[in-house]
Amino acid sequence: MPHISYVNPASVDDPELIEIMERARTLGTPRPESQAIRLHHPEVMKAFNHAWEVFFRQGVTDHAIKELCRLYISKSVECEYCGGQRSVLARQQGATEAQVDEILEFESSPRFDERERTALEWAMAITWSPQSASDDLWERLHRHFTEPQLVELGHFIALTLGQQRFLKTVAIKHGEVLAETAAGLAPDEAQRLALQAGVAGG
Repeated sequence: MPHISYVNPASVDDPELIEIMERARTLGTPRPESQAIRLHHPEVMKAFNHAWEVFFRQGVTDHAIKELCRLYISKSVECEYCGGQRSVLARQQGATEAQVDEILEFESSPRFDERERTALEWAMAITWSPQSASDDLWERLHRHFTEPQLVELGHFIALTLGQQRFLKTVAIKHGEVLAETAAGLAPDEAQRLALQAGVAGG
């Protein structure tokens, strides 16, 4: 069990929270487990969800690039929970499992274009070494992104870094809330849960 208990989604009667949990069930990223933790504080959950919608799902920066930055952070800080998730929308926009497999080697991998590499280098700097954001990196960032896009992307990287580190300390796992849904799971994680469910079912 996680270090903070899950709130049973069936106990919620606030229509806005019910809608947020339904999105977690059908779309994932974020998955039901992390949202069931946030349900302890409805206003925090609503505020997080609003920020997540503005910074990640919507906005002016390519969703697929934001998803690559999210996955770089997941793999880099070794958050298995977040790293086991995929954005359906990002997949539709061209993000691939082959990129995920090589995301920690993005600087040398041919699977990333210059724009993606630039965003990922900024994610790396924000995550590990803000002072490494050189003049050269900033020149490339301004070449590939508008300033509104940079504001959105930087805030998204900061938000996902903080929430992933938080969730890692809480020690949540997939399949512990609304276990029947595989929405937003990486293929190998979905397969693992399906096998686990098969074993549990006899």
